[in-house]
Amino acid sequence: MRSYPTNSAKAVSRLLALTMIVDGHLAPSELKAMRRSAVPPQTALDEDEFDLVVQDLCEDLLASAARRCSAEVEIDTHLLDALLGEVEDQALRMSVMNTMLDIVHADSVLDARETLLIERAFKLWSGPQRRVHAA
Repeated sequence: MRSYPTNSAKAVSRLLALTMIVDGHLAPSELKAMRRSAVPPQTALDEDEFDLVVQDLCEDLLASAARRCSAEVEIDTHLLDALLGEVEDQALRMSVMNTMLDIVHADSVLDARETLLIERAFKLWSGPQRRVHAA
């Protein structure tokens, strides 16, 4: 799986793309929900750039798939944590989480895989935060 710079537009876009495809299909209503979201402008990609991130994500998931003969691709929790870890800024995390929630609710069907993704992001992102102490 390729990595992107922390808090970058590509890192954010990959999480949003993953949220859209984790249930096995990408619904048009999910794309609309993402476009209406409040993701900060500095992390927004144009449609062509977003399409490339989606394509790269799909290629990477297939290349790292544990069960290729299955109809589904499983995402290892370590890999998921690494993807989620590419967004460190707390305000950006909140914005991304709100958009992820908008996406999973857009098609009026909450899939178990979507739930697992949201729960993992919430658990990882709401854990103890590092504090910087002044010297």
